Amino acid sequence: MKLCGRLYEVTQFAPFVRSYLARAFQPDPDSIRPLGKAHIMLRRFDRAASYSRALVESKTDEGGRFELNVPNLQDTSVFLFVSGQDDLSERVGYDQQSSCRYRSSPFVPEAIDELRQDIYIARLVLPSESGYSQAALAEALTETKKQNTDIEWIRGTITPNGIVLSCGGKGAKASGRLVLKPDLSGDLSQILRHSVEDFHLELPGPSWLVGLVVSRDAIEASIRAGLRDLASEISQRLRLNAIALFTGQVPSSDSEAANRLAGETALSVNRIHYTTTPCAGSSKPSCTITIEACFGFHRTLERGDSRM
Repeated sequence: MKLCGRLYEVTQFAPFVRSYLARAFQPDPDSIRPLGKAHIMLRRFDRAASYSRALVESKTDEGGRFELNVPNLQDTSVFLFVSGQDDLSERVGYDQQSSCRYRSSPFVPEAIDELRQDIYIARLVLPSESGYSQAALAEALTETKKQNTDIEWIRGTITPNGIVLSCGGKGAKASGRLVLKPDLSGDLSQILRHSVEDFHLELPGPSWLVGLVVSRDAIEASIRAGLRDLASEISQRLRLNAIALFTGQVPSSDSEAANRLAGETALSVNRIHYTTTPCAGSSKPSCTITIEACFGFHRTLERGDSRM
């Protein structure tokens, strides 16, 4: 079984949308360009995993054409993953680079449409005003302190290397760095994943006495759960802002088309940007987290796809 098609990048969004909807998903050729030398991979779908190795892979030619020999994997869900030429783990300056241009929704190989699959990718960079700011972080931490009476103080700063956090209460102190990365899995409901680096927990009193009174593991688990919730909040806000900006490019008179497009596309994060904003006076510059989002048309590769 073969999976073949062409990969395009949207260069002019407005004419692309008009023609894509009016011509049965055949956009104006002047609104797109072939995406050559991109990596095309078929990966196993695992909702619990943030990354999976390629089962088969190929590259697009200069015309954006690709072809994959799909293995016979009975009852195994897979998804199509597209990246650029750059390395998945490369770090350039203050930007965490993933090169994730497109992720399809999961499917079983037997269900794919063997007709030519044309995939269109529209890239959108969130401006600072649509990102997650230091002010938003301060607001979230204030709310966390209100909800947890054991926390006497809590601080957090967005830096190009992640969000540096610390808190304390009842003689205990904890600190760590929340690092965000683009999600490379086939779970389209997720756009970011996180890790906790440089975690340190200091409890008052001798270690043997502390062990009798409180559980160090329980405290650490509670803190890590809070960091997970913060990462989820950031991811959700950036996701909703990206979708709003994306659908906002559709003419305001056609709200139905905007909703159809939002439901048809697969959203992925290609890069995370940390934008530095100067502050007045002697205050240090603050960082805002923004993303380069990629919207892929169409979302599914299965037969019988009614799309929009």
